[in-house]
Amino acid sequence: MKRQIALLLAAVLLLLPSCGTQTGPDLTPLDQAAAEASSFIPGTYENLTFRQGEISISVPEDLARCTLREVGCFDLEYGDKLMRWWIPDEIWDDQSVSRWDDTYAYAFSSIFDQTGENGNGWYAAVWCTGTVMYAKDKGWAHYFQDPGLLDHSYNINVDDVGENGPLVEQAERFAADWLSQTNLQTTLRPKYLYVCAGDDGEKFAKVSYQTCWNGVPISDVARQYPDSSTFTLPGPSEENDWTGDVELCSVTACITPDGELDFFGGGHGMVELYEPGAVCKEIVSLSTACDVLSQTVSGYGSQEIRDVALEYRLSITGTDQPEETYRFFNKETGDRLPDRSGVQRYRTSYDLYDATPYWAFYAKDRRDRELIFYVNCLTGDIQILDNQPR
Repeated sequence: MKRQIALLLAAVLLLLPSCGTQTGPDLTPLDQAAAEASSFIPGTYENLTFRQGEISISVPEDLARCTLREVGCFDLEYGDKLMRWWIPDEIWDDQSVSRWDDTYAYAFSSIFDQTGENGNGWYAAVWCTGTVMYAKDKGWAHYFQDPGLLDHSYNINVDDVGENGPLVEQAERFAADWLSQTNLQTTLRPKYLYVCAGDDGEKFAKVSYQTCWNGVPISDVARQYPDSSTFTLPGPSEENDWTGDVELCSVTACITPDGELDFFGGGHGMVELYEPGAVCKEIVSLSTACDVLSQTVSGYGSQEIRDVALEYRLSITGTDQPEETYRFFNKETGDRLPDRSGVQRYRTSYDLYDATPYWAFYAKDRRDRELIFYVNCLTGDIQILDNQPR
C-alpha cells in the first residue's frame, strides 16, 4: 500500500508545474535574435501597443555580460591636452589656470577659468573619472537651465527632429572629435534634444547623450523613487557596502542658434573594459521579451510603448583602485586611504560595474518622469522603473 501511494505521489509531482524552480523563457541564438531585432514588427499583445510600426535595434555579434571599470587618473593623462584642445591659443592665459584641492572626492586637472562676473568667458576642467566641463559665453547658463518640463523636446531615436537636425549632427561631430583625443573605447550617442529659450528669449538647444559600450547604450535613467517596490535591483547603501544598481548620467551639449557649441560635459564619467566576460550565445529575443512583458505588466494596465532599446544596466560590485593612486589619509595614523573612504562612498574612480544587457521598453520617456519596463536579456526577469510623480 505504501509503495502504491509513493508511486501515485511521484506521478502527480510529474504532472505539476515546476513551482519554485520554474525556468525562464526560451532563449534564442544570438545571431537569430540580432537579425530579428534589426527589423522587428510588433505583433498584437494583450497589454502592449507600440507607437512604432517597425523597430530597428542593433545587437552586436559579441554582446556579453561584462565588467566595466570607472576610469581613473584620466585628469593626469589628458588634463592639459584636453584643456588646450578646447581653449583657443589666443584665449589661453597661464594666469587663468589654477589647481583644485586634491582632497576633493573627484580629482581635477588644472582648471582654466576666465569667466567674468556675468558668467561669460572660457572654462575647462578635466576630472579623474573621465568627465570634462567645457563652457564659454552663455554656456553655464544654458547648462543649468532645466528643460525637463518643456514641450519642445525630442527623443532622437523615434521623433522627427525636423529643422533641428543640424544641431544633432553638430553634437555628434563634437562628441566624436572629443573622443578622438583620448584612448577611450566608449562612444556617445545623442538621445534627447531640447529646444529651449534663455532668460533673454534667445533660443538654444540642449542635447543629452547616452554613453555606449560596444555600441550598446548604458542606461542613464536615475531612480527618482529608490524605495519603490517595482524596481527590484538594490541601490547603493550603507547596508550593502555602497554597491548596487546605478545609472551612468548623461553628458550634455548646449548649442547656440548659429550652431556654436558653448557647453559640453557633465555626467559621472567614462568606463573602460575590466573583464570581457563570455559572449552571450543565446539571449531572450525581442519577440519573447514582448510576450513576457505583456503577460506580467497587467498590473500597470495597457501600455503604449514609445521607444524600445537594448541597454546595459550597471551594478557596482566593488572597486579595484591601485593603492598607489590613493589620495586620502587617515588623520590619526597617516595611512593612505582609497577614494571609497569617508569622503565618497561610491561612484568614484576604479569602481567596478557588472554590465548586464536588458531590453528597455519606454512607456514614458520625459526626463525625470520616465516609466520603463526592463527585460533581462539573459533571464527574462522584469524590473519596472517608475519615475511618475507620486
